[in-house]
Amino acid sequence: MQTKYFKNMFQNISQGVIYSTGVADSETKNSWVACYICAGENEESLEFKAEKAFAGCKDEVRLVAAGDGSEATIHQLMEFVKKNRVEQVILPGNHEKVAKELQNAGVKRVVEMKPGSSLYDEKDFWQFKIHCYGTDEGCFLVMFTGDKGIDWKTMDCLMSVRIFDKAKCGSPQIDMENLVCCARCGLYNDFDVCKGHNQNTGKGYTAGAMLLGNISLKKYSEAIKRDFSEVRDQIRYISITGNMKQADGELSTWIGESRTELNHYYILPSGCADTGDFITKILSESGRNRVYLTGEKCGVCGSGFFISRKLD
Repeated sequence: MQTKYFKNMFQNISQGVIYSTGVADSETKNSWVACYICAGENEESLEFKAEKAFAGCKDEVRLVAAGDGSEATIHQLMEFVKKNRVEQVILPGNHEKVAKELQNAGVKRVVEMKPGSSLYDEKDFWQFKIHCYGTDEGCFLVMFTGDKGIDWKTMDCLMSVRIFDKAKCGSPQIDMENLVCCARCGLYNDFDVCKGHNQNTGKGYTAGAMLLGNISLKKYSEAIKRDFSEVRDQIRYISITGNMKQADGELSTWIGESRTELNHYYILPSGCADTGDFITKILSESGRNRVYLTGEKCGVCGSGFFISRKLD
C-alpha cells in the first residue's frame, strides 16, 4: 500500500531553534532530511546544544537554511555541517567567506539569497518556499515546508503532535524498515491526534511548518502574508525565535482564520525573552492555539503519514 511518511521536529539550541523535517516514500523508496537553523536574536552562547540523535543523520541532508547571518547562527550551522553530509546550504545575504568554509567542509552547493529574493524547491511529495527579507546590512530567511500534490480525495492522513525528552529523542530520519520511533511514541506517550484536516473542506491537509526565525513580525508581517498566501491553509506549526515584543499577533490571526477548526502549534525557545504577553495573546485568540516552549529538557515532534484510500 502506498504510504508517504513525514516528520517535523523542533529542538532548542539555547535561545534559538533547530528544525528538521524527515520524509520517506514507500513507492519511490526515497528517504531524506532537511533543516532550518536559527540562533536567538540576542544569542551570546556559541555552544551547539542539539541532541546527538537529533542533529546527526546517517544519510545526506538535502537542504539546510540559516535563519539569519548572525555569528551564533553561522557557528551553529558550521557545527551541524561538520557532523553531517550536507548537499545544499541556503544563506541570507552575502557571506563569501562562510560559503567557502562550507564548501571546504563538503557542502556541494551554497546559495546566497539577496533581500527580496525567493527560492522554491520540491522533492517527492514535500516542498520548500524560502523568502529573504531585510537589507544588505542584515537579512533573514523565512521558510515554509510542507506537503505538495497530496490529493485528500485519494489519500488519507494520520498525524500526531507530541513532546519528546532526551530519553525519547529520535532522529528526524525515517527508516521505513524500522518504524520503532513512531510506534514507541504512540504507545508510551501523551499526544494530540490531528484529524480535523480530514474533513471534506476542499482545502487539503495542514501538516506544514512556518519557520520565522528572528524576523520582526511587526515590520514584515504584510510581506510574509503576501509571499506565503498560497500555502496559508497548510501552516500547522509556527516557529519564532525573535523579539516577542515585536510580534503584534497579526500574522497569527491571519494563519488561524484560514483553518479555524484546526489546532495550530506555536514553538518558542524557552530562552527567548518577553514571551509572556505574546503567549497570552496567542492563547486568547483561539482555543485551538497551542504553545510549546522547547528547552534542554524537551522538544516537539509532529509526525504522520499519508496513505492511499484504496487497498492494493
